[in-house]
Amino acid sequence: MIYESIIIGRGLIGSAAAKYISQSQKNVALIGPDEATALEQQIVFASHYDRARIQRIVGKDSVETLLNFLSARQHTELEKESNINYYVADGCLLVTPDDSDNYSSQYKEEAKKFDVDYQIFNDASQLKSFNAHFHFPDSAKGIYEPAPSGHINPRLLIKAQSEVFKKNGGEIFNNTVKEITYQNDAIKINCVDDETFYAKKVLLAPGSFVNFLNLLKNKLFLKVKSETTIWVKVNEQEAQRLSSLPGLLYKINEPEIQDIYLIRPLRYPDGNFYLKMGANLPNDIYFTSLQEIQEWFKNGHKKDNRPVLEKALKSILPYLLIEEIHEKRCIVCYTKHGKPYIGPIEKGLYVAAGGNGYAAMSSDALGKIAATLLLENRFPAEFSAKDFEPVFETEAV
Repeated sequence: MIYESIIIGRGLIGSAAAKYISQSQKNVALIGPDEATALEQQIVFASHYDRARIQRIVGKDSVETLLNFLSARQHTELEKESNINYYVADGCLLVTPDDSDNYSSQYKEEAKKFDVDYQIFNDASQLKSFNAHFHFPDSAKGIYEPAPSGHINPRLLIKAQSEVFKKNGGEIFNNTVKEITYQNDAIKINCVDDETFYAKKVLLAPGSFVNFLNLLKNKLFLKVKSETTIWVKVNEQEAQRLSSLPGLLYKINEPEIQDIYLIRPLRYPDGNFYLKMGANLPNDIYFTSLQEIQEWFKNGHKKDNRPVLEKALKSILPYLLIEEIHEKRCIVCYTKHGKPYIGPIEKGLYVAAGGNGYAAMSSDALGKIAATLLLENRFPAEFSAKDFEPVFETEAV
């Protein structure tokens, strides 16, 4: 059997692209591994096995803002169509320790283009008046976006996209692809268990693992980095006390920690409430092989990252009543130009990878762009191919 299209990668972008492709094609498959029950069973890993990701609208430029805007606009419809609730529009607060990077003026320009509501805070006292739980330096500046900004459950977002894909007749296979070759007029897909698939067209959307195994002849220019998050267990009373917290992006830039993100305590699948916080750290690892990634996810870093994250958390929420702190390991990949790579690679083979740490909030729009390219050999009118052009290691200087 030869499928019209196969999407490799059941993550945020791949599941969204599969949904949109299945609206036009009926012979479509989505391949990727289920979440493993034990780390030692895993070959590839994912950061979307999680409960909370921030959704905001205004990004660093108009392309990023439009991606966020279009994706957020789809949440209500997708929830309705899939009967899965994954999105809460409880706002997002962005804070800078000062205004040295002139972010607020850039923000205002982007917000005006897209008619985004926001509220400006010029110092820590105004931030305190907005939400007394947070504590920031006196010089801190803030911008608050109300709904549709908020947070999403990435596990359930992927499940929602996949449910619609299946309703459209798409097939999902729990497998890991190890190699892509060409055979006659079809693309041959070999999996680790030796199962084989054939397709006329293939979209590669395996996230940080696109350069590994034998998926591409030429490697894309990607910086693949470790990221440590902490899940802070609190009791239900404490979760209720902090229920007014919006999602936080704190653009701190200290020697020991940068770019904090934080989401209020939420109930996780184990029934407990956890506050989630992550950041960039000086000892983050930049990976060069699949083996290094596997070692990171299975055994972590030689240095315990929890103390520096806990210290930063207590400076932001000094009265937080902590029961336990757990570390969760994640992975992020950065592209050369800061936008995901979406484009043709070879005949019938396309790529959509490289989230730069922000793919969750814009994944629906990214999936639609990739689907449009695969189906119609063009980009949607509001986007340019140049913004997402794949860059290969041999081209990067």
